[in-house]
Amino acid sequence: MRSFKTAFPAPMLDAYQAGVMRYTYKGIRCLKSPLDIAIYMRVLWDLKPRLIVEIGSHSGGSALLFADLADMMGLDTRIVSVDLATPEGVTHPRVQFVEGNVLDLEPVFETHALFGIPHPWFVTEDSAHSYDGCLRALCFFDRHMRPGDILAMEDGVLDELGLSAQYQGGPNRAIQDFFATTPGQFEIALEYCDMFGQNATYNPNGYLKKL
Repeated sequence: MRSFKTAFPAPMLDAYQAGVMRYTYKGIRCLKSPLDIAIYMRVLWDLKPRLIVEIGSHSGGSALLFADLADMMGLDTRIVSVDLATPEGVTHPRVQFVEGNVLDLEPVFETHALFGIPHPWFVTEDSAHSYDGCLRALCFFDRHMRPGDILAMEDGVLDELGLSAQYQGGPNRAIQDFFATTPGQFEIALEYCDMFGQNATYNPNGYLKKL
């Protein structure tokens, strides 16, 4: 497994993070890195997913952004955003907010008949960032994604922000352990991780293609 170090130098990263935490889309908190929004746009165009699964809705801004991007690109895409509580006041014909827990996604998919939605799928894991949650998500989607589907494990940059201990190692530790114990299921999609330079993303080694 290659290094998870991002391309962001420390002084720049602190200011960049402050901007990300203030970022809104159509006045709704979105909390996405601008570089990763550009990467997502490329993923959507390349993959043309029939389903986008967002784990972690927050205020709903990112789900709305994905829906508008799908509209703009003329994609036949449904967006399902999962969180412990659904955001209020955010609506779009493509978007369905559902309640669920990253630690137990099976009943969410069964209740809302998500397993039957055609592939390809694009999954973004952006919930609590805990090691256990990230690993559970990887294991779940490993069973249900198909070759060519893409999963974005978000916010491994927590390591360089000095926050990973709060998340028991978080996304990066989960990716590293999953690859070590379950080889040959995903590969790092370097065309996305390294689009602007090696790991010039908030998701270092975190764009994963199902094999």
